[in-house]
Amino acid sequence: MVEFVGNDNEDVIEDVIEEVHITDDEEENGADDDILSPPFVGMVFQSWEEVDTYYKRRRVEGKRVYSTRDELGTKRSKKCDCPVLMYCNRTKDGEWVVKRAVNEHKNHCPTPRKSRYVPRYRQEDITSLVKRKLFNDYNSGANVPQIFNCLASERNGVENVTFTKKYLQNIIARDKAEKMKEGDWNAMWKYFKAMSTDNENFFHKHRVGEDNILKDVMWVDARSRAAYEEFGDVVVFDSTYLTNEYDLPFSNFVGVNHHGQTILLGCALLSHEDSETFEWLFTEWLSCMSNKKPIGFLTDQDAAMRKALREVMPDVRHRWCLWHILTKFSHKLGKYNDYELFKVELHNVIYNSLTKNEFEVQWTDVIKKYKLEGEIWLAGLYHGREMWVPAFMNGMFWAGMKSTQRSESINRFFDGFVDKHTRLFEFAPFYIKAVESRANDEQQADAADQRAVRPLATQFSVERAFRKVYTDAKFLEVQE
Repeated sequence: MVEFVGNDNEDVIEDVIEEVHITDDEEENGADDDILSPPFVGMVFQSWEEVDTYYKRRRVEGKRVYSTRDELGTKRSKKCDCPVLMYCNRTKDGEWVVKRAVNEHKNHCPTPRKSRYVPRYRQEDITSLVKRKLFNDYNSGANVPQIFNCLASERNGVENVTFTKKYLQNIIARDKAEKMKEGDWNAMWKYFKAMSTDNENFFHKHRVGEDNILKDVMWVDARSRAAYEEFGDVVVFDSTYLTNEYDLPFSNFVGVNHHGQTILLGCALLSHEDSETFEWLFTEWLSCMSNKKPIGFLTDQDAAMRKALREVMPDVRHRWCLWHILTKFSHKLGKYNDYELFKVELHNVIYNSLTKNEFEVQWTDVIKKYKLEGEIWLAGLYHGREMWVPAFMNGMFWAGMKSTQRSESINRFFDGFVDKHTRLFEFAPFYIKAVESRANDEQQADAADQRAVRPLATQFSVERAFRKVYTDAKFLEVQE
């Protein structure tokens, strides 16, 4: 308790300050010894502010007591009635002198736990090292509760942490607000410019509307551009991952490397999913890749994408995602009583027809058998059969991909980095983190190939030859 008593009054007013507990070790490490040494009779302060600051820095639970000529009275201390106090008297010269001091705590166990609820003490404990760890971990994809638990573990328990999860969240929010002073898009643009300065191969393009608000933006980092040179034969494009608070769907270009691993080849935030927007995106992306076109391009059944690809890459083989089509069967056809029966037969036709003619004959037979001639959705699928039926893709290299599930695996990967609340300026840094993680996976696979050789399954010389030229993942497919 601090008692501030004026010259002409022996009565006091007690005003409860924030309840704070702290260990002796924490006190010893918290500030300079001259500030944190216990109060003693005769200690002199030049002003009330010095007394108040000293007492707060001491972090001793108790009561603040003061007196003025105009307001007199008494209030009880909260909860534990701890007797700790510092009684000061103001001299005629305006100095404040300690007249009585009690430093021994009673009725409670001093710990740092409750000080986390007092702003001034939280600020003292959020050191530069804590902030660095907070931002590094957060930018790497960890959420605030995970970071808080990690910090608590380093301090041997939550009870030894003098700040809250909410306070860490507020620090993150303030940092975001600072970056957003000039606007969300400007912050993102500043990041792009910095990336381009560090690496001239970092590529980005954007468009703004008549109201000068961001419409579309796309970017490809240097590593992805280099990967496309080696593994750009087949590209998967997906724009179904998430729509954020700006109503800008997050789209991505995906490929596969020599280990069969999914690789990122570019990202975009799009204002509209129409043919004009996709045409702009595909044109800019192709320009980024030195106008080297892929052999095959996988998307869902979006008509706007198909139109845009015809304009931008007319000689590239466009394929619809087979998985997306088959997952619609139950929704489109589940109303029929014999659905389960003809579904099995149609799947068999789709997967096991070896030629175009075989598919067409068997498909027609199933349609007639179950009287499905009037089913418009099935008729539409048959009309576009060259876009999705495996028998129509024979003789082309597809890197083992029949669907956009490669893209969906990337979406799951991004789940640790972005969500619908992610701000614009955060998308690009998180994308870079994702690319770096994928590159690390590839490096690990390369190293594993150098360390070990898979045993041969046969005595055929051709198998031995394959083992020399294929990565382990691809050689395993040959063996199977």
